[in-house]
Amino acid sequence: MTGSVTLKNLLMPLLQAPGQTAPELDVSDSYTLSLSQDLILELSETPQEFLTLSCLIDIPEARYDEWETLAILLQSNLLGLEHPPVITGLLIEQKKVILWTRQPFVVMDTQSMKALVERFARQAEYVQAWLLEPEPVVE
Repeated sequence: MTGSVTLKNLLMPLLQAPGQTAPELDVSDSYTLSLSQDLILELSETPQEFLTLSCLIDIPEARYDEWETLAILLQSNLLGLEHPPVITGLLIEQKKVILWTRQPFVVMDTQSMKALVERFARQAEYVQAWLLEPEPVVE
C-alpha cells in the first residue's frame, strides 16, 4: 500500500490548480485523467513502485488495414529521444493503438511527473489527431 500512497502524493500537485487547494483523492493504485471525451489516460502503479502511463486510441476502420498507417505507428517507437520513451503498440483484437511509458517512483518528483504526463498527453493527442486525418490518396 505504500506505493499507492506515493502515487497519490505524486499526483496531488499535478491536479492542483494554481492558488487552489488540491483535490481529494482516495488512495488507489490506478487513476484516470480525461483529456477529451474519447481520450483517457490511465496513471497506475504497475509494477509496484513504478508509474505506468497508458491510453488506448481507436484506429478508424479505413486506416486499420492500411499498411502505411501501421508502419508509421511502429516507426514512431524509433523517433523519440526523450526518456522514458513513449512506446506505441497495437491491440489487434480491439483495433486500438496503445501508448504507454513507465518510470520508477524513486527518480520522480512533482516537476518530472508533470513533464512526463504533459509529454505523454501531447503524444496521445497527436497520434489520435493523425489517425483521424483522411487517408492520403496514393496515385
